Amino acid sequence: MGKKILVVSDNHGSKSSLLRVIDIWKDDIDAMVHCGDSEFSEEYLKSLVNVPVYLAEGNCDYIFNGERDAIFECQGHVCYVTHGHQYGANWGDSGLVERALEMGADILFYGHTHTPAYDIYDEDHVTLLNPGSVARPRQYPPEPTFMVVDFKDDGQVEPHFYYLK
Repeated sequence: MGKKILVVSDNHGSKSSLLRVIDIWKDDIDAMVHCGDSEFSEEYLKSLVNVPVYLAEGNCDYIFNGERDAIFECQGHVCYVTHGHQYGANWGDSGLVERALEMGADILFYGHTHTPAYDIYDEDHVTLLNPGSVARPRQYPPEPTFMVVDFKDDGQVEPHFYYLK
């Protein structure tokens, strides 16, 4: 049976936005990824769900006390979680792809841009996934977004973007 991972980012202290997303999905996920700028502690974020939680420290996470980035395996994929600001996420994907390759990851989750993104780099065998922001979106129209990624048994990865209404 495949696995579902809830992916959020950039709630910037908005507890209500984050908790609304978690309340909707908490019983249907196998793990949660937070790509940074939660502005909450690692312990608090991990207490919100009863599944593994993989976190990245964002540039606004002043009380974060965990590792800067996370790496984990899921259904045969190596997944790397970063906020993205250290790798030039605002200026393009090349730094993110390079970092994924350095870490031996074929999937990289990131935030920072507050804009949802799904990019496949076939020649590098890297997929970049950004859930956008659940509290301060920057895309047009500016609606809060998050994603749930289905990791299928056959190795396929299907990201699904959702608006937080």
